[in-house]
Amino acid sequence: MSGRRKLGTAQQANRSDSQSGIALLIALLIIASLTALSLSLVLFTQSETELGGTIASQGQAYYAALAGLEEARGRLNPDAPDQILTLAPQPPRIDQVLYLVNSNSHDPVRPTLASSPYYDYEYAKEFPGGFASAQVLPWVASDQPGAGTPYVIPYKWVRITLATEYASKTDVNQDGILNSTSPLYWDGAHQNLTPPPNGIPVYMLTALAEEPNSVRKILQEEVVATPPLVPAGGVETAGFATLTGLSARLHRSANLTLDGKDACGGPSVPGIAAGSRIRISGRSNISSSLQDLRPFPQSAASIIQSLLPGAVPILDVDPKQVTLTAGGGSLVGTNVTLGQLPGGSSPGQPVVVYADRSLEISGFSSTGYGILLVNGNLSITGGFNYHGLIVANGEVSLDLSSRGSIDVLGSLISSGNLSINSSASPRTSVNLNYDSCVVRDAYRSIPLVVRSFKQLSF
Repeated sequence: MSGRRKLGTAQQANRSDSQSGIALLIALLIIASLTALSLSLVLFTQSETELGGTIASQGQAYYAALAGLEEARGRLNPDAPDQILTLAPQPPRIDQVLYLVNSNSHDPVRPTLASSPYYDYEYAKEFPGGFASAQVLPWVASDQPGAGTPYVIPYKWVRITLATEYASKTDVNQDGILNSTSPLYWDGAHQNLTPPPNGIPVYMLTALAEEPNSVRKILQEEVVATPPLVPAGGVETAGFATLTGLSARLHRSANLTLDGKDACGGPSVPGIAAGSRIRISGRSNISSSLQDLRPFPQSAASIIQSLLPGAVPILDVDPKQVTLTAGGGSLVGTNVTLGQLPGGSSPGQPVVVYADRSLEISGFSSTGYGILLVNGNLSITGGFNYHGLIVANGEVSLDLSSRGSIDVLGSLISSGNLSINSSASPRTSVNLNYDSCVVRDAYRSIPLVVRSFKQLSF
């Protein structure tokens, strides 16, 4: 009996040992599984972190390249204080190339050096012959804040060239051939291979940006200046025109002048062109007139819309002299300054000014230079001396009561009726003289427009 008890005890011990071994094995498996899961989570987290860092770097590189494009576009404006337009390729030299470089002593940028990490491989894809056939113009350094130090927006270079069909991969004239020898021009509505009247060259800007982890982006856009308006008359109105000069009983000479002869020597236009009837009374000096012009050739609304992106609100231009009326229905300005007039050796400072509602200007010393856009009626009383283009999407009234003069050198366009009255006194005068150069110079203050934009693969 005692032997049987010993045998049973041994069996129980073996069974206990076996169970302990199984428990240990299960525990080890659980520990191994948890370890594997932990490692997987660590690797997954690391991978997600790296992926997130890559995505962040891609975004940073994208916006850095975009900043380079914006600096180049801004400096191609001829009125920019740091302009580079005079240094850029000029038609028809499509072989010329200018680089805006963002370099420093710790990270030199050499876009035309094949051994450089920032070599421009893309150029040969767009211009046959590559740099061997190119005239590389002297590089221009970036002048962004912190330029020349490691603490700048990290784009590396912006290449500036004249656009061609081959470079832009666009068959402009639909002849089945991508021309690689002629630059493209913009006439305000279409691109052309031959320079049309008032044709504007199309510039191609290509920017490279690279982050410290070697993530890079190449962006490209085509930009053009806005062609200056060619008016149908020195003064245009889509509606009726009522012109009232000094009575013959008060004075022998006219104090109302509408002169369409181009003061810049270009082709003359009518002193006034109207979409309806023109009524003239009193003494006036009008070079020529054109009435019942239908359909009217220009839309004030569309002109304003096209120029709006580069315009500055009138309340920002002269906030001390321009206010809103009590109900906010119109703007009122007294002795306003809307851009600095040329004077002496100074070329002046044109500004594109936008009034988003009707505008009333009074006083005896209002001045301006540039482009004035009024989305409503425009009323001017008292002295006003303006050089440039005035466009009102509404009626225009020029009225002098006792003294002063209204002088506009350039052109004036109204979408409604036009009323000009200088009949009150011989001490008043209204003079509207067409000048294509003044209109052209006013357009120089408009930023270049982006016509196309894309990201390049590499």
